Amino acid sequence: MPDDETLEETIANIERRNITVTICETEDDAIEYLRDRIPTNASVANGRSTTLSELGFIDYLEGEDGFTYLNDRIREIDDDHRRDEARREAVTADVFFDSPNAIAATGQIVGVNGKGTSLGAWPYPARRLILVSGTNKIVSSLEDALDRIRNVAYPLEDARVQTVEGHGSVIGKVMIYEHEKEDNRTELVLVKDNYGF
Repeated sequence: MPDDETLEETIANIERRNITVTICETEDDAIEYLRDRIPTNASVANGRSTTLSELGFIDYLEGEDGFTYLNDRIREIDDDHRRDEARREAVTADVFFDSPNAIAATGQIVGVNGKGTSLGAWPYPARRLILVSGTNKIVSSLEDALDRIRNVAYPLEDARVQTVEGHGSVIGKVMIYEHEKEDNRTELVLVKDNYGF
């Protein structure tokens, strides 16, 4: 876990890249904050995120009204082709929630995905992108962030997929978020604890 000085340096370096950073002290604070980021009647989607699951935010999304939760609709589709098309549409949601796998103190935010389904929302298609992370994912540099993906996040995700789906995972696509050109589009919500891979 980063010390206060490292955390402050990381936040400053991320915000210099035009990405808003919000700190939540507790899980409850995070859920309340994230809930308030969803406009009435918005379309909402999320990547497959252990962090969001551990926080209980996926449970919130599945149980609430007042917005259109696209992940529910995707799960209901029984046809592989139609489900893939729905996933492509979901990355254009009004609000897309996901979690990075590593955050460099130098300001880069890094995500990895086997197929790239959730990473598709990051660069542009989602109207608003909200990334949620435990502070445990902060490392010193971009090189350390890529190392964390290979040697921390990937082995844990591979084990999870083996257990849940009966096959392994791969490092398919890696997204390095260097800078956001659109004001007020991308936000990183940091929770001061250990969450996700």
